[in-house]
Amino acid sequence: MHDLVTKIVTGPWVSPQAIYWPRLPATLPKKFVFAWPQAYCCLVFARKGAAVQPTEQVSQKGHPRFYYGWVIVFIAIVGGAFTSGASVWGASIFVAPMGDELGWSRSAFFGAFTIRALVAGVLAPVLGPLQDTKNGPRLLMLGSALSLGTSLVLLKYVHDLWIFYLVFGGMGALSMVALSEMLTVAIVPKWFIRKRGRAMGLASIGTAMGPLLFPISVQAIVSAVGWRDGWLVLGLVTLAVLVPLSFLIKTRPEDMGLLPDGEESPLPTAKTPTPPPIAEVSFTRREAARTPTFWLLAISFSLATLSMGGFFANWLPYFQDIGFSAKVGSLAAIAYGIGSISIRLVWGLLSERYSVRHLLVVQALLTAVSVYFFLQISGPTTLVMAGGFHGLAVGGFFIMRPLIIANYFGRLHLGAVNSLIRPLTTITGSLSPLMVAGLFDAFGTYTWAFTAVLTAWLLVAAIVGFAKPPRKMPTAANPQG
Repeated sequence: MHDLVTKIVTGPWVSPQAIYWPRLPATLPKKFVFAWPQAYCCLVFARKGAAVQPTEQVSQKGHPRFYYGWVIVFIAIVGGAFTSGASVWGASIFVAPMGDELGWSRSAFFGAFTIRALVAGVLAPVLGPLQDTKNGPRLLMLGSALSLGTSLVLLKYVHDLWIFYLVFGGMGALSMVALSEMLTVAIVPKWFIRKRGRAMGLASIGTAMGPLLFPISVQAIVSAVGWRDGWLVLGLVTLAVLVPLSFLIKTRPEDMGLLPDGEESPLPTAKTPTPPPIAEVSFTRREAARTPTFWLLAISFSLATLSMGGFFANWLPYFQDIGFSAKVGSLAAIAYGIGSISIRLVWGLLSERYSVRHLLVVQALLTAVSVYFFLQISGPTTLVMAGGFHGLAVGGFFIMRPLIIANYFGRLHLGAVNSLIRPLTTITGSLSPLMVAGLFDAFGTYTWAFTAVLTAWLLVAAIVGFAKPPRKMPTAANPQG
């Protein structure tokens, strides 16, 4: 027995460690397995120098272990809800009261959105590669939460337009790069390959919860305490929720010793061997930029961004202009949120079976039709139907956009690759509020503004149709594109 050793073998989520005993009593069992809450270990006998591998993963109760990637998905949901809810949907509630008291036009108010998008575009190429590092995402989310929450609190004290631009547009810009977008676009896809579609479908629900939860709640707060204290409450809630969650962020499953999707390593002695984990081919930022596909996607995403920000932010002003109260107008936002939330997991599951590129084309065409419905609103029923249908249609974009990038270019450099797209989307995103509000100010109606939005979505569908998978295509993740 002197040539036998004992080795403790840990699961793939912790670093392997071994303890050897050169001599063992002959009465010990040949092998036994035991478990504890954080990991499992196997105590086995093997000849000295021989490779020892675990036979199977075992949880404390014999069931599959909970995968931490779903915690990342939950944080993405919350981050998305506050980013879209506080920065777009909630902020639109303040247009009328701040304009009445301070004398600002809608174009002046939404100029802060343009500044925020421009600052975010400058930050994106710098912060993008940090999203692929071990500790970068945690620090970025913490900074984003503090920046967003503090900027909302400070808006209570705004009297001059330039201060509004500095606080809302400047300080709040970090949250656009390193909160919702970072989590959904760069972090969640790193944790999943086989189940990436459903994970992205769930993670993107957060941006749909913004219009579902924030307009009515913010409207109630503003009606009760006024717009100044309304900003204060919104900022304090943002800080209380997002700051603690930032400490739970992990960049990749490998940082915790895990595999994507919670997969197990191939086990040679298992009765039913599991398939090996999927290996993706990843593009670096430079490699991605050399492919025509990347630039086709970048242009299509830029047009989509042009069609969204200003359109969403002007819903309530548009509804009020055609004769609806703010309360009734909020029902369309609720319908949008319900439609968008209910469909996103469906879009995600479809992406695991069908071409993401083809689904993105269908989504863009449906969104164009939904925008046309807004121009046909004639009563509360059609108002709610238009909001709900738009949610069902546009909800797919928030899944397909990060999915097609991850599936085409791999997961290792997602932060860096996506940061190349951000300057283009920044330009169009900054123009979106000005385009919609400017066309309204010029013609006194939203008809031409919404027609421009509809046209942009038609162009998105046409361009994405030509964005075939690049040559260095990841072979294991949705090879259809």
